[in-house]
Amino acid sequence: RTDKGSEIIVVVGGNAIIVRENSELTLGGFFDSAKRPILNALRLLAGKLLSVSRNTRINFNTPTANVGIRGTGWYAESEPERTYFCTCYGVTDVASSVDPREQETVAATHHDRPLYILSKPVNGNRIVRAPFINHTDQELMLIEALVGRSPPFIFSNDAYDRPRRDY
Repeated sequence: RTDKGSEIIVVVGGNAIIVRENSELTLGGFFDSAKRPILNALRLLAGKLLSVSRNTRINFNTPTANVGIRGTGWYAESEPERTYFCTCYGVTDVASSVDPREQETVAATHHDRPLYILSKPVNGNRIVRAPFINHTDQELMLIEALVGRSPPFIFSNDAYDRPRRDY
């Protein structure tokens, strides 16, 4: 749990996570044969997080969403009635936890398809398009660097044209 005005960065094996203020997160995993920790489950009960992983499948859950992470960068916000989910790059399988038949596979190269996963349908859909909000490529670069990698996008000079998070 994080309180107001706090933030934590967690590194487990090849995964790195920024957990924002007022968040509640549970981690699940195991140790491989070489006794290295493997993270394979995250549950965000409330709050916001940004995560990166590679070559690892992770099950991510909120009260309204079930997401299969296939090794990627992603951002999520969990509220009681909806989840915001951005596949920053890579592939994810997004499903409603209320109606698992409603699902989408998202393949993104650079924040291509942010989504809301809703508890109650809007126009018959629980998974709807959302704007790009509250996370930055600089943060992705930071947590990728913590696990010895860089994101699959590179910006030269001032070519960065995405929104920046206000602090």
